[in-house]
Amino acid sequence: MPEKTGCDNHKWIPLVGLDNKKTIPTSLFTCLRCGDLKVGKKTIKISRFRLDMGELPINNVLGIKLIETPTTNQTASGLIVSMTYADTITIGDFLYFTSSGVKRADANGTSTYPVMGLALATASSGSNNVLLHGVYKDSTYSLTAGGVVYLSTNVADNITQSQPGTINDVIQVVGIAIGTDRIYFNPSADYLTHA
Repeated sequence: MPEKTGCDNHKWIPLVGLDNKKTIPTSLFTCLRCGDLKVGKKTIKISRFRLDMGELPINNVLGIKLIETPTTNQTASGLIVSMTYADTITIGDFLYFTSSGVKRADANGTSTYPVMGLALATASSGSNNVLLHGVYKDSTYSLTAGGVVYLSTNVADNITQSQPGTINDVIQVVGIAIGTDRIYFNPSADYLTHA
């Protein structure tokens, strides 16, 4: 069934509710022609193709981007939020959280972990998008699909598929490679310190 784009002339009727066995009209209306709902003056479009309110799709209202697997370099799909950068950060960097904002993670640093986000912008301050969970594509990756991805000890390139092996290095799984240039970013809050 093709998606309906709405109608030019809505025919609104109120939905009814039950109060003490008496039906009364509610403040929720539906259009008899296209099925759109509205509350007050705000129209809510609901179908198997979309859900939005006031012409703002749900991915804009909630900040969740639910799109197909990214095909453009250095892009992501998933749970994306705006966070304050408190470090010089490059797109694709793994990030840990601090009271002053997010910073670049490092498996052999002091308190520079656990990874909980992935940078989606290059900047040294301000609010920028951070991927908390989802898929990220980067053409500079050379990953083995299906392999585990760890936080690296190399802060300039903090992705690796080899567990850090030096004493006191942190071993943290941050995701799984789903292609040579894509990861399913799903960082574990658990990590081990290499003994």
